[in-house]
Amino acid sequence: MDPILTPVSAENWFVMATSKQLESGKTLARELMGLPIVLYRTSEGKVHAMEDRCPHKNVPLSMGKVEGENLRCRYHGWSFSKKGDLAEVPSLGPSEPMPKCKVPSFEVIEKDDWIWIYGTPNVVPGFQPPSYPKDKSYGWFELHNVMDAPIDLVLENGFDCSHTGFTHEGLFRSRPIQFVDALIQDTDSGMQVETLGEKKPKSRGFGDVRVIADSSSEIRHIDAFIAPHTLRVDYWTGPGTHIITFLVATPETAERTRVYTRMAVRYGIWTWIMTHLIHLLTRVVVRQDKAILNAQAETIRRFGKRSFKLVDSDQPTNAFQQVFRRRAERRAGIKTVRYKL
Repeated sequence: MDPILTPVSAENWFVMATSKQLESGKTLARELMGLPIVLYRTSEGKVHAMEDRCPHKNVPLSMGKVEGENLRCRYHGWSFSKKGDLAEVPSLGPSEPMPKCKVPSFEVIEKDDWIWIYGTPNVVPGFQPPSYPKDKSYGWFELHNVMDAPIDLVLENGFDCSHTGFTHEGLFRSRPIQFVDALIQDTDSGMQVETLGEKKPKSRGFGDVRVIADSSSEIRHIDAFIAPHTLRVDYWTGPGTHIITFLVATPETAERTRVYTRMAVRYGIWTWIMTHLIHLLTRVVVRQDKAILNAQAETIRRFGKRSFKLVDSDQPTNAFQQVFRRRAERRAGIKTVRYKL
């Protein structure tokens, strides 16, 4: 079986939840690169994170109770501070010393309505997570999904325009009818693909979302990979219009990815209506992509390896894969040198 590439280095910030998903005084179980993690919010609103395992009897701490800044295990009541230090053992003997143990903890930053953690435990990084604030001149909505597929295939899907006329036929594009050019280039943050030459279809009816484009304008479209785990998509369908997608992928395991999608819509006086319309459309599109990605990943697992035959329309996804893997290997400190021994 082909080895699965370690998706990204743990020395990065990852979105673990939306702010709304974690209520005051509650816990939330998550997973990052195969490691169970518990998030919890204090009554004062602070969010903390640690490994989701009590060192006493290995019961998930996500089953426990939030008490002030501490988290108490539900099995025997062992209590741990926000930094994972053992604070109390209720059943300790009268002359028995406190056990020497500590739960690995993670730095947490709540920013732009997302909860980020730094993937390496017990480390305070020298940089903050990226910021994706909501410009008030746009309409906004968000989606949250879990894909049973590796992170690279999830991100790759965003660069794969040629699938849209079939997976989303009659909804978002239809069968190919015009030639376009894809300008592929590396960037400081990763890479991007600009699709040039796409125009509004002449007679596709209302089954193709491109009918909302200005017929006098070329549809401008840029897909950008922001290493290590983010996709940004920009569409301009006419003067004053702009649709932005931020897709942040968190690798729960090598084969499962949690996806946070934040979209912005600007359509002049039609912004409010178009935001709701595109929200409904995007929910369907994502369901279709999820079904395809899950099936693709399951087929690869069943056959034991990937076997792709590429054509010119696959060059954007191939370029993404090369940059993704190159950056993943560099962050992991992997390199190859050839010499004579």
